[in-house]
Amino acid sequence: MVKDMTLELKKASIEQLDEITEVYLRSKKDLDDSGLLQWDDNYPGREYFEEQIGYGDLYCLYSNGGLSGAVTLNTWQSPEWGEIPWEYDGELAVHALFLDPAKQGRGLGSRFLEKCEEFAAGNGYRSIRLDAYARNEGANSLYEKMGYTFRGTVYFSSKPEGHQKYRCYEKALK
Repeated sequence: MVKDMTLELKKASIEQLDEITEVYLRSKKDLDDSGLLQWDDNYPGREYFEEQIGYGDLYCLYSNGGLSGAVTLNTWQSPEWGEIPWEYDGELAVHALFLDPAKQGRGLGSRFLEKCEEFAAGNGYRSIRLDAYARNEGANSLYEKMGYTFRGTVYFSSKPEGHQKYRCYEKALK
């Protein structure tokens, strides 16, 4: 169970790029096999991860010392988000969060989000914003269960036809 695990959120380094990419590719394959085409060959991917490591914005989740997933944490927001009626300011944005499919289903996603929230609060942010592929029921359910409020829908024209709808969420931090 996750409660017995040691979890750490650490800034990624370039030496971890291969391992991060491998875990991501397993996650992408799992989503693709489920018909959830939320990620493509351009985003995210190895070049994206390398770029985010260079910016200092890519973080890895470790459970019991092993890499379990990664996430980009920064203030950049997609232009499409400009249409959303956000309620809070002082926000940190969560992008491209993924977990190793072999480690899913045991509450690790919730703990990963909690680690992101702890990071945000510890760095002076007052809220978190993120989006989730509308057909990814697991992700949307998780965000709602974790107290994120649905704020609206955006469409990414860069995504494949029929896979462009994303739900935007926001949560105030304590």
